[in-house]
Amino acid sequence: MPPPSPTPSGGVDTGQQSDPGVRSTPRVVVFDLGEVLATPPDLYSSLAACLSQRPDALEAAYWAHRDAYDRGGTAQVFWSAVLADLGLPAVPSTVSELTRIDTEAWTTIRPDSVSLLRTLSERDVRVGILSNATLEMATAARRTTWADHVTDWFFSCELRLAKPEPALYRHVTNELGLPAGTIVFVDDRRVNVEAALEAGWNAHLWTSGADTATLLNRLGLLAAE
Repeated sequence: MPPPSPTPSGGVDTGQQSDPGVRSTPRVVVFDLGEVLATPPDLYSSLAACLSQRPDALEAAYWAHRDAYDRGGTAQVFWSAVLADLGLPAVPSTVSELTRIDTEAWTTIRPDSVSLLRTLSERDVRVGILSNATLEMATAARRTTWADHVTDWFFSCELRLAKPEPALYRHVTNELGLPAGTIVFVDDRRVNVEAALEAGWNAHLWTSGADTATLLNRLGLLAAE
């Protein structure tokens, strides 16, 4: 889960769609988690408040060390590095609280996301999650109430591969057991979308929940029976 990046206004970017995706009937919808289904507005301020630090300083230290954590590293090592950057000791109780806030923020998805997943599930559409995420997030996500609507889970921490590595998309394609062009993918990072397109997926850049629903409706996945 890389740091959030600006996305263009106006809707899901359908202009970067691959030819196989255009020709193939969608068989599964794969969503990124952070900044797509979950958009925690106060994460950095909440973490910083625990440490009496500025949110911008906390955010910089957070992303400076995040990649290794998302690839299966431990919370202790991650937060120790973050706290060291801020000139603070890694007290176990502090590490525990920071981990709790972080995990809950990225696995608590928006109400419109819950509704979208529920609707897809009710229409027997296969739904997957592909996220650069921590081991704590992977565990917590599978225990949420919305997890019942998800059939396939892919987390960088478990696979030791992260978006936008080509090997990750090949692995997911093989695990899904579907032609690449039948996989609809929505992610907020253009580099991740471009890598998915290179893998032959029907990939789109996320900008909002409403526009994602419009896209899926256009693809016939939300259309009323």
